[in-house]
Formats: sequence, C-alpha cells, structure tokens
Amino acid sequence: MAFLAYKKQILGILVENLKNSQPQVVDSRKIAQRLNLSIKETCQMIKVMNSKGLVESDQDGQRALITREGLSTLSSMGLSRAA
Repeated sequence: MAFLAYKKQILGILVENLKNSQPQVVDSRKIAQRLNLSIKETCQMIKVMNSKGLVESDQDGQRALITREGLSTLSSMGLSRAA
C-alpha cells in the first residue's frame, strides 16, 4: 500500500480519538496493529507526518495526535471529522 493510503488511514485513526470526551495521544502500537504494519514502519510514517505538520508526535513517533492541518488534509481527501 502506498504512503498516501497509509497516511489517510493513520489520520482516520487519529480522528476517531477525537470522539473521546478527553482525547489522549494514540500509541503507535495501536495504529500498527490496526494497519497490520510493523511498529518501525508506523513510527517512521508518523515522523514524516509530524515533519509535514499533519500530526504532533514525540521524537520517536511512538505517540501522536492529529493537528488542524491534519484535519484539513483529511477533509480535502474527502473524509470528514465525523467519519
């Protein structure tokens, strides 16, 4: 699967987190399991997305939250926050 498809899925998972009354950072292991990827691949993608301002993550890409830019990008991909 291409990076763009994984990016969309990662952003989607992070949006789901916003539905919680008190959203918390999402662990990369949870994302990796849902996407059937290695933690190393997932962390690398999160670090790239962090550098582009789509997510905020720790230095290692182990935990992430979606940013306003990430929400905007997801919306422009045809997915909404309520998806």
